[in-house]
Amino acid sequence: MSSIRCDIYDPKEYDIWFAAAPYGTASKPAKSLKQWATEEQADVVYNLCLFNMTGSGSDQYGVIKGRTLQYLRAKNVDCGYGGTAEHLTVSAGNVVAGVKVAVRDGVVLSGLDKSTYRSRNMIGMLADGRIIVVQSSDGCTEEQVARYAAGKYTIKLLLVQDAGGSTGMYRMSDGYLFAPEKEGADGRPVCSVVCMRKKNKEENDTMSKKKVFIGVGHGGSDPGAVGYLVEKDVNLTMATACRDFLTAYSVDVKMSRTKDENDTVNDEVRECNAYGPDLAVDVHNNSGGGDGFEVFHTIHGGTGKTLAQNIEKHVKAMGQNSRGVKTRQGTSGDYYAFIRETVAPAVICEGVFVDTKADAAQADTLAEQQAFGVAYAKGILDTLGLAYDEPEDDPEEESPDEPEQPAKEHWAQQYYDSLIAKGVKIEATRFDDPITRGEVFALLDRIVK
Repeated sequence: MSSIRCDIYDPKEYDIWFAAAPYGTASKPAKSLKQWATEEQADVVYNLCLFNMTGSGSDQYGVIKGRTLQYLRAKNVDCGYGGTAEHLTVSAGNVVAGVKVAVRDGVVLSGLDKSTYRSRNMIGMLADGRIIVVQSSDGCTEEQVARYAAGKYTIKLLLVQDAGGSTGMYRMSDGYLFAPEKEGADGRPVCSVVCMRKKNKEENDTMSKKKVFIGVGHGGSDPGAVGYLVEKDVNLTMATACRDFLTAYSVDVKMSRTKDENDTVNDEVRECNAYGPDLAVDVHNNSGGGDGFEVFHTIHGGTGKTLAQNIEKHVKAMGQNSRGVKTRQGTSGDYYAFIRETVAPAVICEGVFVDTKADAAQADTLAEQQAFGVAYAKGILDTLGLAYDEPEDDPEEESPDEPEQPAKEHWAQQYYDSLIAKGVKIEATRFDDPITRGEVFALLDRIVK
């Protein structure tokens, strides 16, 4: 089963450039994707085949039939070892020998391969100016990948890049590798890459403020699952509690909605990618007569799986049983769009089954719904490596010492005092003790003269 991923980058949010090394030299200085990312100080790198790197001809880069490298050479910019900080230009002028235009102005063009099934790699520009990188793991024709992308986004131009084993992506933050060729843990050695780096990053990433996107499932005219609870309402309460806990620990949070309004998954994905978070969580609740919590992450594992495991741990700690940490395969990779289409590691949380009475009872009060949100937040903080305080039980309050009150005089004290004044001998007061017959005889003997 092939997997297709579409990664979107806004040039306003990301620096985007290409880097290349001459391939025709004796040493063949191809570098692994991880090495490219490290040397270029990029957040993400993609294998790139915009140029014909055959190594033949007088040019050190091979036979160049496109205009991109000629443009750089005219500016006396060397795109050799270490690459260049020039921004990538996505245009028809970048097309070189063997590279095709797959989509132009939303139309999938003819001439694309329909019979060869292999990994694919395309790069282009959306109608709104954002850059799109499309890659498939295996088993896809050019036309299939082009139609998939065109069906998901309004594409201005999409170029076919792959020319034999050119598909691959490496993400520095968590070491995630998308590499169908499976040539080493750090990705296939290649001679050219596209680099992406978030703008205005702190020099020390460990000290920079972390960002989390929270998708709030359903809303507005879409109530989601309905039973003993209405999903859209519960989702919002849980998500708000999650946000509030995260912001208390200086995490920057963006929610897809903060009130009851229409909020489609496509809207969530677009907002999430534009925001550029470190992690993304989509808050939902379940239906179908089951019981318990479950959380989904990408079929590719990585940080998304770690996030899912951390969240599950805290949900179980609050007393809710778990159906497990799961993945779901679709026809084009991950089944769920929120996981498949977001650039950041993402999970989908399903808190309770709203149509199962006993399970819905786990979240039928405001406090219980907020507890789910806090559990999600703790799992997020664990994944980000941020410490937080566990609230301690309030110690039992001790009542302040009451000032001593003077002892109240017993009602019989006055009679005791009178008898003593009259010379009657009494050993002890014992006002409320029962008196024996012997004590009566002794007392009478003292009184009767």
